Amino acid sequence: MYKGRFRRQLKQSTLCLFCILCIFICIKSAAANRTTRLDSLKTILSKAPAPDVAIKTLQELSNLYRQKPEEVGYLHQLLDISNRVDSVQVVYTTAAHLSRYYYDDNKSDSVVYWAKYIDSIGKSRKELSDGLFEAYSYVCLDHLWMENYELAMNEAIRLYNLACSKNNTYGQIRCGENLGHIYQAIRRDSDAIAVFQAALDKQEEEGEKLTFSIRLVSYQLESLLRINKLDSAEVLLTRYKDLLDRQDKVNKITGSIYPVDRYRWIMHSFYAELYLKRKEMEKAKKSIACATSYVGKETISNDYAVFAYLYIQARYNKETGNYAAALTYINELLKSWKTPDCLQLKADILSESGDAQSAILAYKDVISETSKINNEAFTRQINQLRTLYDLNDKEMQKKELEISQMNVNIKEHQLIISMSVSVILLLILYILYFSLRRTRRLKNELQKEKEALIESEKNLRIAKDKAEEASQAKTTFIANISHEVRTPLNAIVGFASLLSDPACTEDEKTEFSSIISNNTELLLNLVNDVLCLSQIEAGNLSFTIRTVELVDCCRNAMDTIRHRIVDGVSLTFTPETPSFLLNTDPLRLQQLLVNLLVNAAKFTEAGEINLSFHIDSKENKVDIIVTDTGCGIPQDKITQIFKRFEKVDEYKQGTGLGLSICQAIANALGGTIRVDSAYTQGARFIFTHPC
Repeated sequence: MYKGRFRRQLKQSTLCLFCILCIFICIKSAAANRTTRLDSLKTILSKAPAPDVAIKTLQELSNLYRQKPEEVGYLHQLLDISNRVDSVQVVYTTAAHLSRYYYDDNKSDSVVYWAKYIDSIGKSRKELSDGLFEAYSYVCLDHLWMENYELAMNEAIRLYNLACSKNNTYGQIRCGENLGHIYQAIRRDSDAIAVFQAALDKQEEEGEKLTFSIRLVSYQLESLLRINKLDSAEVLLTRYKDLLDRQDKVNKITGSIYPVDRYRWIMHSFYAELYLKRKEMEKAKKSIACATSYVGKETISNDYAVFAYLYIQARYNKETGNYAAALTYINELLKSWKTPDCLQLKADILSESGDAQSAILAYKDVISETSKINNEAFTRQINQLRTLYDLNDKEMQKKELEISQMNVNIKEHQLIISMSVSVILLLILYILYFSLRRTRRLKNELQKEKEALIESEKNLRIAKDKAEEASQAKTTFIANISHEVRTPLNAIVGFASLLSDPACTEDEKTEFSSIISNNTELLLNLVNDVLCLSQIEAGNLSFTIRTVELVDCCRNAMDTIRHRIVDGVSLTFTPETPSFLLNTDPLRLQQLLVNLLVNAAKFTEAGEINLSFHIDSKENKVDIIVTDTGCGIPQDKITQIFKRFEKVDEYKQGTGLGLSICQAIANALGGTIRVDSAYTQGARFIFTHPC
């Protein structure tokens, strides 16, 4: 029987040693990999890389040196580069990490500084970052561990309200975590468990984040074990182990350095406490052995993992009767955590070991520390009450002053009432006057709006009429164009077919060719007018101004249309001077003159067509005049003649574009064109050109 028990113990011890050896080898391998990675990152940084590469490198270096003096230097470098390239999210995260570093280093002023630094940037950019809640959570926890519970609670509630008002999920989770810590500190563990679970549910709704879940589950386990909810704690420990295994895989895949080993150390300490409370000493011993394998790893000072391990070692050795070891662990624990619970455990160990004298001193220390904490809390509450009393005293003084002032005011009450009535009457009169003025103003505004509507309606009618006129003119233009194009085309086609007839004589062929030539020229002029009109409408009519001889331009225009003059009509030119230089566009000027002369030739069947010009030196202008003895222009059409598609005789060839083109050219040359209504022997057009 004893041999079998001895063998089982031997196997268990061997297995435990083997596990510790494997963990030790893994630690050494990880340390070697860490050193290699650090050297590689420092080499990259020494080559002055681009800002984005430098930011990633510094982030990894700061993570590898977490909570070591080197971390601060890398974080400050990272902050400087991020500010230069305006990478504001990196700035928020880096400042939050600095706040965390100084929180773990017990430097309260620096914790507050970096939290306010993030706050100031966020306010200037009118945005709320996750880094703000992270940094201020350290401020809240700093108040808590300094036992300023009221300040911690006020800060936690302020942040929670801010997160809820801005619908910031991360802020709500972080503030819930802080509230849970406060409940733990004041021994309201049931409330702490509920708050931690609410935060856990919230972050799982948004998408589970392993690091958050690990931390929140760890806090829940502490409270569950403290209030002896052992079954719930055991179930949660299984989930805790699964979360850590999943995070370990993430670390290996992504190269992340999340401290899984630290939380496993805590987990084994929790398992040991669970088994110790159930009096399962063998399981507690195995869990402590597993926890012991993590001793000596890099942790921050005053780490909770160290606290949990030393506390459970002291309790286990006390329960197993190894009081010397228990005292060693509890004394080591008291160097950093001199709490009533730790002092109570030391007193219990001394009492059970039989050292009554030391136990009495230890119990006195418990009473002294408890009294100290209670006195500090009492002092804070007294100070708060004193502040409230001072405020109440000031309020009483203020009320007394108000009462005395009221007594003085009673004597003036009659005067004030009479003045008030007068003021009210004046105010009523003013309101009536103002209402009357406002009514008149509104009436005037309505009248103006009515007039504006009438004017708008009138303008709409005019626009409608113009649109209808334009539509009618377009229809007329298309009809005219169709007719004007068809007539010369029919002549050209007809006489061209006759040219091929053998029966035609040479004189007839010459006559037919002349007819074809005239109709071709007529068709070409028609196309040119249409093209010129399209250029005018598109604003593409170009002008080249230079000094030209006006007499030559006039003669060229006359030569151009001479063949259009019918028999019995003489074409004459009477210049005022034999030579006159004019700054103009000769091509456009001749186009204008040709249009006027062609128009005159079209409507003059007998008499004379005269071209002349008159120089007005005083007005610095020259009048170019085309006079004919044709049918003239009716008085009712003089004002309409320069409009597009307007014709004196609808049966004459032409589209009604010539004069509108002349007017456009005249305007472009800075001149004017008009009909001399005083001339009744035909038509006279006067084009005034500036010299």
